[in-house]
Amino acid sequence: MNKEINPNIALKGRVLSRHVVQEPASLWLHYYVKTENGSVLVKVPQAEFICFCATTNLSSLLSIPALGVVRTKALTLHSFDLDKVTAIYCQSRQGFRHLIKGAIDLGIALFEAEIRPEQRYLIERFIALDGEFMGHYAQALPSAGLPVFIAQRARASFLDIKLKSISLDFECSFNGELYSVGLYGRDGNGDEYRKVIMVGQQTTQAFNAQPDGDFNHIVDDIQWVSDEKSLIVALIDWFADYDPDVIIGWAVVTFDLALLYRRAKFHRIALTIGRGASELGWKVADKYRPETLTLPGRVVLDGIDWLKAAFYRFDSFSLEFVSRALLGRGKAIHNVENRGEEITELFHHNKLALAHYNLNDSRLVWDIFEKTQLFDFAIERSRLTGLELGRVGGSVAAFNNLYLPHLHRAGYVAPAMAVSQGLESPGGYVMDSIPGLYRDIVVLDFKSLYPSIIRTFLIDPKGLIEGLSSQESDTVDGFLGAKFSRRNPILPQLIKTLAEHREEAKTEHNAPLSQAIKIIMNSLYGVLGSKGCVFHDARLASSITLRGHEIMKQTRRWIEELGYQVIYGDTDSTFVWLGDRTPEAEVDALGKKLVEVVNLKWKEKLADEMKLDCYLELEFESHFEQFFMPTLRGSSEGSKKRYVGAYTKADGELELIFKGMEQVRSDWSPLARRVQQELYFRLFSKLDVVSFLHGVIDDLKLGKLDDELIFTKRLRRDIKDYTAKSSPHVKAAQKMCQSTGDEQYARKGTKVEYLITLNGAEPVKFQKSPIDYDYYISRQLFPVSDPVLTILKVKFESIASNQLPLI
Repeated sequence: MNKEINPNIALKGRVLSRHVVQEPASLWLHYYVKTENGSVLVKVPQAEFICFCATTNLSSLLSIPALGVVRTKALTLHSFDLDKVTAIYCQSRQGFRHLIKGAIDLGIALFEAEIRPEQRYLIERFIALDGEFMGHYAQALPSAGLPVFIAQRARASFLDIKLKSISLDFECSFNGELYSVGLYGRDGNGDEYRKVIMVGQQTTQAFNAQPDGDFNHIVDDIQWVSDEKSLIVALIDWFADYDPDVIIGWAVVTFDLALLYRRAKFHRIALTIGRGASELGWKVADKYRPETLTLPGRVVLDGIDWLKAAFYRFDSFSLEFVSRALLGRGKAIHNVENRGEEITELFHHNKLALAHYNLNDSRLVWDIFEKTQLFDFAIERSRLTGLELGRVGGSVAAFNNLYLPHLHRAGYVAPAMAVSQGLESPGGYVMDSIPGLYRDIVVLDFKSLYPSIIRTFLIDPKGLIEGLSSQESDTVDGFLGAKFSRRNPILPQLIKTLAEHREEAKTEHNAPLSQAIKIIMNSLYGVLGSKGCVFHDARLASSITLRGHEIMKQTRRWIEELGYQVIYGDTDSTFVWLGDRTPEAEVDALGKKLVEVVNLKWKEKLADEMKLDCYLELEFESHFEQFFMPTLRGSSEGSKKRYVGAYTKADGELELIFKGMEQVRSDWSPLARRVQQELYFRLFSKLDVVSFLHGVIDDLKLGKLDDELIFTKRLRRDIKDYTAKSSPHVKAAQKMCQSTGDEQYARKGTKVEYLITLNGAEPVKFQKSPIDYDYYISRQLFPVSDPVLTILKVKFESIASNQLPLI
């Protein structure tokens, strides 16, 4: 350590990864931080594992053997049972484990034992992503020269630190031997970084890039290495030199980094690609998942996981499908479905084309991240929740990060376990629908209904404990016997802050921040309704959902008192039929007027009856010029969560919106989905439906539509793990295994393409029996056609004559 130390240096930076490290003498917290001047390892000394117990149980816990060095401190905090609590501090991981095990054996509850020390240190100081650390510099780590900063104090900050990112993609043989790695990035000025590390000898052959690639000078981007071992060593050197903060890719953890780890292990190479020459590792052996990955100082973002986290939906999350959908271009290879064989062929005979393919995949991932603003979304989500940058999921952890520091300051610790075990609250309100074909349906939505209910009705875990235990007469009634204190509720205030930030984000056109806040706000109910959350209490969740039921029913009554009919309602949406006499030009104005009336009524009702400020806000969401609500199959009863609406776009084209219909479900054949789309277009456009169906059935029986009969579905688990083998795609996968002798077709994730033949489901590549056209008529075309034909009073049997009886 330096002789002259200034203990008051301020270091500001973005926390990229966080760790607890047991050193010989004591426990330390390690934070890899990106500053404006580079990366620094911030070390916090004298760390401890912390939990709480009821003070009356302390002596029993301290008698547990092998605790090691433990200290305790009596606190003014209370449990949710209103018992006084004492904090227990353990200076070793092993001692803390003995404490937890001993407490279980004694039947004594420990509070907040699941909160990791490296996380608790940050959240108690309200540090989510950016922090300011006060302390001094130590000597650099001798192996890597990474500066080390010893922190004594820390506080939250808000910084604009630019992170250096790279898109990484490996190409390999069927048995996993590495061929090449593609590395692609762009800086803030749009300048490209391109590199391929390729096994092989330098070639002078010419290469013309394909239209999808545009890498005409690909040979200049290649670093040639002699073998796979040299490739791994070269990549380790590249990480030390380029030093990225963020690694992105497609299945980059479960495939690329897992493969790299296995191959490095095979060659007995220490995979030191983390900051400070630290090794990539896994918290659980042979479980290559994002939550088990450890890569100190670097953030890994998987494109598939983050698109799902941002609520993008695709029929397939393959890179080819998503890139075509979002970018209008895809992989630079001829046969995407059988690319494994083609990749091996290119490796042996055209390495420049393989390098082009490899680099193009890396660029596709980069462009998807930029197109969808996933970089910004990930940063905003971490900044809002305190979750480690790069962590997907974690709704319960996010809730704890937001709630616990406020709870402690209010005088409580979190409960040890959920109150409700098996007693679940009801879901959102779904109204019985009135089926039929309508004109002029307006949809009115409550904006962020569940967060608004929490804020309006003061629903809060702390508020519930205080409302039930105190002598306060002025509480807010919930459901299932709940009462909520009006004094300083935590969760409603958090909702208020998030809502205000979202409005600011909208004003500033910050879409990633707005989306992140929306997702977090809407997840708060889900967390309270989950038994995986220690705050779960059916009284809390039911006070949200049952209040939602009440709100939807009352809103319907008010609208119908005004002379309009509500034909359907679902969770937060109310579908209102304005009748046949409303002039088209007045529909939108009338919908907005209904919103004004209902919002005013809610404000008056809650102020008069409950002395509450109302944050419920009904909005005019959309206007369907035509709308179809089907019946349940074989019944006159209206369906739920299924409808088709239509409106005219600015260019005069008719736009159809399908909800819950076969059209939006990937487990129906392309033919069924296309026919359903066309049928409703014709229904709403008053075009001939019957002749269209006649033509489809004729072409089907003549074999002209065979390409539209292929079902595509992936195995969600290995075939051996399916308890029921009757699913068509499972049977087809089994037949693929039998036909090829290749067990890869039995593995989770395998895409199965199959047809229904006279011998059942058969894989397309190994079809032996004729296609069962009667199946497609009775099981595919009939279900999608019947609702439309019923409206037209036409029998499907009359169109599909000479077919087998319908089932």
